[in-house]
Amino acid sequence: MPDHQSVQFVLFENYTMGKTKKTKHRSKGNVKKPGNALSIFEKRMEIALRKILGNDVPVHLLNKRERERMQMMVQHVRAPRRYGNSIVSRAELKKVHLLFQRLLREENIALEDKMLSLFELNVFAVYLFVIQNIVEGEQRKKKLCEFPGSEYDCESLEDLFRAHNLALHVKLISALTDVSQKIFCITLKREGACISDYTPEVSAFLPIVKSISINGFKRSIYKVGLPSNTNVHKWAKVDVSLLGNHYRGEKKELDVYIQAHALKRMEERLDGMGALSRNFMLAITFPHLKFLEPYKGYLLIPIEPGDVRVGYLFCNVINEMLVIRTFLFITHSATPEGDRLKELTGLNRSDISYWKIDRLSTLFKIDEEHWPELLRLFELVGIKNIQNINIEIFNKNKGNEVGEFDSFVGCLNEMKVNFLDS
Repeated sequence: MPDHQSVQFVLFENYTMGKTKKTKHRSKGNVKKPGNALSIFEKRMEIALRKILGNDVPVHLLNKRERERMQMMVQHVRAPRRYGNSIVSRAELKKVHLLFQRLLREENIALEDKMLSLFELNVFAVYLFVIQNIVEGEQRKKKLCEFPGSEYDCESLEDLFRAHNLALHVKLISALTDVSQKIFCITLKREGACISDYTPEVSAFLPIVKSISINGFKRSIYKVGLPSNTNVHKWAKVDVSLLGNHYRGEKKELDVYIQAHALKRMEERLDGMGALSRNFMLAITFPHLKFLEPYKGYLLIPIEPGDVRVGYLFCNVINEMLVIRTFLFITHSATPEGDRLKELTGLNRSDISYWKIDRLSTLFKIDEEHWPELLRLFELVGIKNIQNINIEIFNKNKGNEVGEFDSFVGCLNEMKVNFLDS
């Protein structure tokens, strides 16, 4: 396993380590016995490994020292606490704890034909590390490696863990943060008996709000904050080299601000994901922003959950700030793809709204088997791979509203969009 000092984001199963909290009137039968934490870990470890490797996985061949080493190496997260005098309430700390637990248990990591949680992936990586680096005796090591998938490399699994671990951290802070209300940061402090025992420290900051004049009207704009694993907030910035002729000043970077209108539109159009949608999309977009597309006097930033383009942030440079004016779904008539859709079909803005094809939940339900002609239409105008969007919350609620889409396709045919049947 890599040096634990280098691990930046460690968000794993919450096991009680070290001293336990005293409870009044505890009966003698409930008093924790020495070694009980190891026993609990062993049971959970076996459940995880049997799920991945089958019921014949030879966990029993690990001796007590090796099992204790695994327990020390699998990462543990305690209940969170407030950092210093930060403006974080008890209710918010409880919310952080519950979100940690839910995200840690979500089985959303694909490993061949299995879907694993972060805890299960971590256990598996540590198990392989212990076999390859700690277990002594070639015969016993050989027997421990006799399972399907013994070709797995613990370093590649650790890389997979780190990637999903980072994504979990971003999701967690995104679910808490609202740039118009409060911006959260979470750092993990190592402490306790285990080398991988951490406590989340949560801090929060009030938003930075400005009032500017846009088209003669006063508008409130909010500085866009990004997820941070330190107790110092980070702000979204954009390199001026991406702005082309839209900026001729001397700064090398501009701060990013967003109108409340844009936040509202993101939540409406990326529906089904709740407030997490807009915060998460902002969080993953700006650190990796490589281009902005000039279009009709605006600078467009693509929004691409699961690498599928679903819309754009419409921006202007105002007073040496990049201001996000609104969010438009990809089918909207003011986007490049939406304009081509209007040109081919004659659909106007009210048509798009009536058929509800201006929101992610609707497009996600398009099934290739039922509506291949609709997908061909979208692909023709540049709206691609909608059916491949892989977002867990949508996967749980995916359904085919046959009547709704059949009516929509019927409408297109009545408008003599004949290429649908080609």
